[in-house]
Parts: sequence; structure tokens; C-alpha cells
Amino acid sequence: MNIKKLSGGAIQENWAISGKLDQEDYEIVLRKNAATVVDASSGRQQEYELLKRLYELNICVPQPLLFEKKDNFLNSEFFVMNKISGVAEGHKLVRLNQPDLQCKILQDIGHKLAAIHLIESDPEIERIIQKPPKENYLNQLTEDLHEQLLKLREPRPILEFALSWMKQEQPETDDLVIVHGDYRTGNIMIDHDHVSGILDWEFTHWGDRREDIGWFTSKCWRFGKEAQVAGGIGSYKDFMQAYSQVSDIYIPEFELKFWHVLSHVRWAIIAIQQANRNLSNARPSLELALTAFLVPQLEKNILDIIGDKE
Repeated sequence: MNIKKLSGGAIQENWAISGKLDQEDYEIVLRKNAATVVDASSGRQQEYELLKRLYELNICVPQPLLFEKKDNFLNSEFFVMNKISGVAEGHKLVRLNQPDLQCKILQDIGHKLAAIHLIESDPEIERIIQKPPKENYLNQLTEDLHEQLLKLREPRPILEFALSWMKQEQPETDDLVIVHGDYRTGNIMIDHDHVSGILDWEFTHWGDRREDIGWFTSKCWRFGKEAQVAGGIGSYKDFMQAYSQVSDIYIPEFELKFWHVLSHVRWAIIAIQQANRNLSNARPSLELALTAFLVPQLEKNILDIIGDKE
């Protein structure tokens, strides 16, 4: 048996396990709680139950196999799923330098996101994740971010200003759908020219489809390829045309201003939370420590977006 900790997974831990069972090769991934978590992250049981239901609905997720509660040899909730092949590292995917291949990948990313957003109601998922009233969705989202910011106990005037701006500039909410919550280059496994699996469902909730679209197209997730609006891989037009082929909905780029501000505020708060996990020695990590240095750039991006300078 071979066991290896996978890269990424700064909030949760992922371990690849491979070997033979009854003369058959197997490759699985064990996903467990890290020593500390960020506020918005779900528990492993909820994530496992959600994955099971999404797999039944033919959403492109790894097949979940087993869940174990905390009273076990790892002293942590964990679940096991089949390992899928491919590459998820954003810095690699945005530097393929193969326009035709990148366009094909981007189209499949759009198709897969639209398939998720087709889930507008499902009794089983609504049992796992409570569906909020549509009219209260954005208020609650903004309040949750404000509460997380207050818990940090450090002055962040730009983030405070952005939250105030968001309260005043709330768009009309579309019908609520299942939102992945972290749909971006880095959580999408690519096998050559197609999506082989969508990972990390710990932030999933019911929300406006533009929340995922805004997250995927935000500057903070383009991995340095600023001109490639759609995840650093390609154009917004190619991505959204593929999305509309499945959903019959095309979101114009000008509608994303609010959602891009939201994305940067949310990522900035998570980055500070991550850095604090290192500072408190709850989880000493150079990777977590370095996230603190992302925050000033995120704050600059917020001001550029609000000032229409992006």
C-alpha cells in the first residue's frame, strides 16, 4: 500500500492511497479534517452526503465510497472516494500555451458548471443543505462575511468599505440554485481536454448562479493571466457561450461587478483566517503564512473594481 499527502487542500487534508485488493489495483483519496478550519467550511459528513447525491445526479464528482465519524484511528471525520486522473493545479493549466486545447477545456468547464446550476430544487440536497428564502440570501451572505471580519479583530478599512458598498449595491437575486462555492481553476480536475472531476465541495450552498460565475472569473483566480478572464484559461465569451448551451442562460459580463467584489472580499477574509491558523500555531505552515501577503493585492483589486478601473 502506498500513502501520499496530496498538494493543495489548505483547509482540509487529502491523502492518496493506492495498492492491490484481491489482485485488483485500486486508487482512492481519503479526505479528513485539518487541525483547524475556516468558519464557512462544512463538515466532512455533510460534504460526503452531498457528494453521494451529486454523483447520483450525474454531476462530475469523484465517486464517494465510505464515511467514518470522528471516533476512529484518525481522530477525525473522514470520507473515502475514488481517485480521478488529471491535473488541477491552476498555475499549470493557465500556462498550457495551446489556445485550441485551452478553449476546449474552458468549454467543458462551462458545461459542467451549468449542469450544477440546473439543480434548482432537490429534496435530498435540501435536507443536507438548508435552502434560504430567496429574498434573504444576499443579506445573510453579507452579514456572514461581516461577522467573519469582526472575528478577525484587526482593522481592515477597505474590506469594511467593500461590505458597506455591497449592502448598498445588492443586485436583484436570480432564482436560487446549487452553488459550488469554490468553482475555480485549482478545484477542477482536467484530464487532457476535458473535466474529469470537480473537487472540494465544502463551501456549497444555495445561491445565485452569478456567485459561482463571478468567483471563477475573478482576477484573484486567474493565476497571473489577467487578460484571460475565465479562470486564466480563456475568454469570458467562450466560457459563457458553453455555459448557455446547457442552461439556456447567458450572463453578460457587466453584471459581475458586485460578484467580483464579493469574491475578493470573501477570499481576503479566508486568506487572513488561513494566515492566522499559522500565527496561532494551530497549524504551522509556510503556505498558510504566505496567504497574508495576498491580502493587499486583493484589497487593491476591490478598489479597482468598485472604481471601474479593472
